Amino acid sequence: MKYISILILALIISAAVMLNGCESNDVAGSSVCVPLPVNKKALLEFFTNAGCNPCIAAHNYLDEVSEGIYDTSLIIISYHTRYPYPFDSLFRANIPHNQGRSDYYGIGFTPQGRLDGVNTGQFSAENWGCQINQELNTQEYLHLSLSKQFDPNTDSGTVTANVTLVNALPSNDNVIHFVITENNISYVTSPNGITLPSHVMRNMITGKDGETVSVGAGVTVTKSFGISPNWNADECYIVVFVQNPTSKQVFGVEKIKVN
Repeated sequence: MKYISILILALIISAAVMLNGCESNDVAGSSVCVPLPVNKKALLEFFTNAGCNPCIAAHNYLDEVSEGIYDTSLIIISYHTRYPYPFDSLFRANIPHNQGRSDYYGIGFTPQGRLDGVNTGQFSAENWGCQINQELNTQEYLHLSLSKQFDPNTDSGTVTANVTLVNALPSNDNVIHFVITENNISYVTSPNGITLPSHVMRNMITGKDGETVSVGAGVTVTKSFGISPNWNADECYIVVFVQNPTSKQVFGVEKIKVN
């Protein structure tokens, strides 16, 4: 009896230690330990399609972690691709930018992810969660701060990115991307049942290839933008990131709400 009591006490203590050392990612049957403090922000580019059934779990995972443990540190852009459902309305809404970004990374199936430019491999909450945790604690190269002006009467405005060098970049021939995304888009006819997709790329303000930027000790870039009347400005964000187009490494990212 004494042995059983000791065993039960040991199990309780072990459980308490694990609960204090980990935070749930709100996905059933999985949890991740998050090393704190987070060192930087990371960009996850998610490639999906409205006819992709394996994408459902990835959508649910990203929605929950982006509103939970990664709410400010993980920034997501979701691109809708051509396959397997070529009539995906979110793909067709901006074919040049969706297809351009897919071609850039060589995307041939969905779901796929690129974390700060690196292939995340086959989706699982555990696999992607571990990679996100590790990336959030790697060296920070750039710090981005954003400001914007927006006129809801004209659905237009300007956004300014102040880019500050934190650590020396491994490359100088870099580009900056300004991207408009929208959350909770009504897609009631989506074949796979994801009827409120979020983080959806609506427009790449600087084009699919971005624009050349020389950071030096720091740089300020301002861009004009417009919002389609078919988009909900209250659900739109502008994501800005700096990337090396050859290595595909992303050196810094930030986002700001449009309205």
